[in-house]
Amino acid sequence: MALVLSWSTMMTLRTVSSALLAVGLVLSIFRFTYRIWLRRFWVEDAWAVVAFLCGIATLTSTWTYTNGEQIISFWVYSFTFPSVVWAVRESILFSIVRIVYGTQHLRRLTLGLGVLFSCFWAGLVAQKAWQYGHDTSWYNTVPNVHAFQSQPMVMFELIADCLSDAILIVLPLRLLWSLKLPKRQRRMILAIFSSSIVVTIVSIFRGVCQISKYGTVLNTATSFQTAMSLLVCNLLVTVTFLYRIFGFADADDGVSSDDDDYTTRTTTRTTTRPVFTTVDLDDLASGSDEGRK
Repeated sequence: MALVLSWSTMMTLRTVSSALLAVGLVLSIFRFTYRIWLRRFWVEDAWAVVAFLCGIATLTSTWTYTNGEQIISFWVYSFTFPSVVWAVRESILFSIVRIVYGTQHLRRLTLGLGVLFSCFWAGLVAQKAWQYGHDTSWYNTVPNVHAFQSQPMVMFELIADCLSDAILIVLPLRLLWSLKLPKRQRRMILAIFSSSIVVTIVSIFRGVCQISKYGTVLNTATSFQTAMSLLVCNLLVTVTFLYRIFGFADADDGVSSDDDDYTTRTTTRTTTRPVFTTVDLDDLASGSDEGRK
């Protein structure tokens, strides 16, 4: 049974998803400004920059696809959408390492998972580039230019999404279970866990629409997944900032301010150079001789 949305419903949902995506872009700008001001711009923030740039391209191609230039817009959207999602996953992954002062084993595990995510991302983009470029008959589809992914590509993307989201859910739970963390770190880990569940639900729904080839619903689900991913990417920084601003941080955490990556601004260390005094022994000797005279 085909699931079709009316044009007015589609435009309403597209407007809502675009508004959420715009909010995510604004939060990204706030995040970058705040992290640079703290002088704590790290790997997770670099991945957030990638998601931000791809998010701008995604938002632009969403509306240019409606107003014309459908082929170019479809190409741009096909590559920038997965780039936003996977860059957000990389950012969330590396934020876990920053929050938990990880051991060498944890850092190696995270690096390996980061490489795995990058391989999934590159594999998906390569498959899309080959399929869409190899057979361009979809250029002539009406009324709107569109191409469905092949069944193996859909299964690959769905497996990659489920596996990566499962990792981002299980890893925080594992840290909460095995490590004795201060309250601040536990709250941050729980925030990552909750946000990962939200992205997973939207991702599974989009995967079902893709397998069933619900074209109109698929476009809407894709737009919402992009928007939710970008919002989740900046959730940790924004919520922690508001948490500090409104004074909800209590003093019973039992940790110093250095344990909270968003609490204090990093100050530049200054070193005091020793001051040396030069004494001319010849002048002392001549002065003592004059005194004797």
